[in-house]
Amino acid sequence: MTNEYKLKEILGEPISREEALQIIQSDYTAYLLFQDFPADYQNQVLEFIQGIRGLPILYDSFFQNILNPSVVPERLERFLSSLMNQQIHIVQVIPREGSQLVDKGSFVIMDILVQTKNGSYINVEMQKHGYEFTGERSTCYMSDLVMRQYSQVKAEKKKKFSFKDLKPVYLIVLMENSTKNFKVVAPKYIHRVHYTCDTGADVNFLANYTYISLDTFRSVGQNISSYLDAWFTFLSSDAPEDILKLIESYPEFKEYYHDIALFRKKPKELIAMYSEALIQMDKNTANYMIEEMQKEVEELHTELDEKNAYIKKLESQLGIQNE
Repeated sequence: MTNEYKLKEILGEPISREEALQIIQSDYTAYLLFQDFPADYQNQVLEFIQGIRGLPILYDSFFQNILNPSVVPERLERFLSSLMNQQIHIVQVIPREGSQLVDKGSFVIMDILVQTKNGSYINVEMQKHGYEFTGERSTCYMSDLVMRQYSQVKAEKKKKFSFKDLKPVYLIVLMENSTKNFKVVAPKYIHRVHYTCDTGADVNFLANYTYISLDTFRSVGQNISSYLDAWFTFLSSDAPEDILKLIESYPEFKEYYHDIALFRKKPKELIAMYSEALIQMDKNTANYMIEEMQKEVEELHTELDEKNAYIKKLESQLGIQNE
């Protein structure tokens, strides 16, 4: 059996580029939006409709259609169970409205908050570009999540409330492009943070962080040697060779790709999702560039201050010698 035949089984019968373009042109609104896409994204759309590549799963609009925990919670449960090494059962998806610390104009391209059967909160966030000051931002974000749980539990328990009723809170950040502080520890790509006392005292801290550098995973992950590798491959690549490799190792993902392939014949929905993703990416890129420029300006100010201090020191030394 050839690879082409396998891909056909996964994504459906392939068609020509001309036929793919005709499908888009069949919806006037979709075609107008498509014409405004950058050339590389037009190519992505056409290749997907042709049946020769997948979709970028982690953009919010695509994710919500394939892994939406409100519709198919078992899929996200499988990923979280594998990542966290414990059985996860989602009981509800918590709306983000009302959260005071949600970033506006951020680099986030997917953000889902769920509550598990045991009461824990799990926030899954996908970032196009990893944030500078990762720890500082995450601590503020985690504080918000802990207080959301505290408010909910206290309202439910009323006078019977006790802090022992609070459950662990997890922040899981998947970075499509990770920051320097994560890149320097490559080839490691899963970064976990848990708080403990240095004396060994048994103190239960609620906050748990996991950062995943998908760019590092892609650079080192030649084989899919575990179920978690399979998930990282699914979430980070739409390349046909990766799809084939994934299905050969873990056939259960074939069902997910079948759902993805349905959009090959839905140009209106497909183009709308791409358009939404591109708008968010433009915002993310602009904010990323602004943050990088601000960082460069701060570094220049620091360098200038150091040079001025050095000049003043030299002037002071020269003044003493002249005396």
